[in-house]
Amino acid sequence: MQNNNHWKQSLHLEPVKGWLNDPNGLAYFSGKYHIFYQYSYEVDGGLKYWYYLTSKDLINYTDKGVFLKPDTEFDSHGAYSGSANIEGDRLAFYYTGNVKYKGDYDYVHEGRGHNTILFTTKDGIKFSEKEVILKTEEYPNMSNHVRDPKIFEKNGDSYLILGARDSKDYGCLLVYKNRQYFKTIYSDKNLGYMWECPDYFNLDGEEIFLFSPQGIANMYPDNKNVYQMGYSIVSEGIENVEKIKNFKILDFGHDFYASQTFIDENGDRVMYAWAYVPDSAYTNPTTKFGYQNCLTVPRILKFKNGQLIQKIHSSVEKLYAEEIKENTFDGKAWYFKQDNGQEFSILVDRTSISYKEGKLVIEVNENGYGRDNRKFDLDIKDVEIIFDASSMEIFANGGSWTFTTRFYPENHNYKVISNAYLARKINSINVKGE
Repeated sequence: MQNNNHWKQSLHLEPVKGWLNDPNGLAYFSGKYHIFYQYSYEVDGGLKYWYYLTSKDLINYTDKGVFLKPDTEFDSHGAYSGSANIEGDRLAFYYTGNVKYKGDYDYVHEGRGHNTILFTTKDGIKFSEKEVILKTEEYPNMSNHVRDPKIFEKNGDSYLILGARDSKDYGCLLVYKNRQYFKTIYSDKNLGYMWECPDYFNLDGEEIFLFSPQGIANMYPDNKNVYQMGYSIVSEGIENVEKIKNFKILDFGHDFYASQTFIDENGDRVMYAWAYVPDSAYTNPTTKFGYQNCLTVPRILKFKNGQLIQKIHSSVEKLYAEEIKENTFDGKAWYFKQDNGQEFSILVDRTSISYKEGKLVIEVNENGYGRDNRKFDLDIKDVEIIFDASSMEIFANGGSWTFTTRFYPENHNYKVISNAYLARKINSINVKGE
C-alpha cells in the first residue's frame, strides 16, 4: 500500500510504520551523526521508545531500529525525551523514565514517576547500563511532570536542566548544578503550566533558552497553535537569571515543536524539530498507510540583531539538483528562492502561498486536514522554501522568520507566478537498514 502513498517524503526523516515525535539524543560523535527520535509502534502513539539512525553526512542514513526500550522499573511506562552530551571520550545520554502507578490518580500531581536516567557509550556500539541520577521524590515543589533533561556546560560547571510543571501548575525550568539542586527559573509573565523540551546553549556570545510552553494558546497575538515553541535570550547568564523576561516564537507554522540542537562536524549549532504539535485538532492522513509525523530538515542557528536566525543546513543544499525552468511542473521535492522583494504566488491543488504588498498569505484549505489558513504582515526581502511531498518549510528575510507546516495535496502539479525566481529539484536522502 505504501507504493500508492504520494505523501511519502524524500527529504524528511519519518517512520516506515508507527508514530514519531520529539528528536532526542542528537550528537556528532566519533565521526558520525547519532539521531534518535521518540517512537511508538502504534500509529496514533502509545508506549514510547527511542528510534535510532546514524549518518556520516545527514544524507545517507543507517536505520538501526528501535533502540532505547522502557524495560526497567524506572521507565516501565515510557522512555521519554532526552538529550546527548559529549563528556570526554564518551557520549552521555540523559532521558526521562516514565512510570504510571496503579490506582485512582490524576497522573499530574499524583501517581506518576518521572526519573532522570543516564547511560553512556564510547563507540556508539556498546552502551552502559541505565543509571537513575534523579528520582521522582527528589524534585523540589514539583508536580509529577518533570522531564526532558538537557546539559549545559559553563565555566567548568555542568548544569542539568529539566522542563517542569510545579505543584501550583506554573511552567518552569528546574536547574541542577553539578548534580545538586541549584534553582527554579520562572517567567515574569504568564507562560503556561508546563515547559516542555528545554534546550539551553551559548550561541554567538548569547545564552539562549529554547522551550515549548503549554497553556498559552491565543494568550498573545502570535500564539496560533495549541502549544507554542519559542526561545528566550538569557543575558544575565544561567547562574544569575531568576525570571525569563522575554519570549519569541521560533516558527510560525502549524507543525513545529520540541526542537533540539547539537554541534555538527563544522562546529555549527544545528536544530531539528518535530513537525507536528501534540493535541492539535488537525490530523495527518498518512495514518491510513500505517505511520505518522516526521522531523524537520536540519537547520543551522545563528544569533544576529537580537534574534535567532535559521538557515537551511548544507546537507540539504547538497541535494539541490537541476533547475526547474518551467513555471508549471510536477514536483514532490523542490526548492524555491526569490531575493528581489517582489510579489509571488505558488499554487498546488487547494494550497497557495502568496505574497503581495507586505502580506504573506498561506492557505492550505482542505489539504491541511484541519490546519487553518494564516496571514502575516511581513515585509519579505528574500525567501527560500523547501517543499517535500507533504510539507513545506519557509525561510524569509535571511532566516529571521520561518514557517513550517504539513499539507497533503492530491497532486503535486505546481504553478509559480513570479517575475524572477530560482527553482530546483531536490534529490532524496537515503535511509537503509544495517
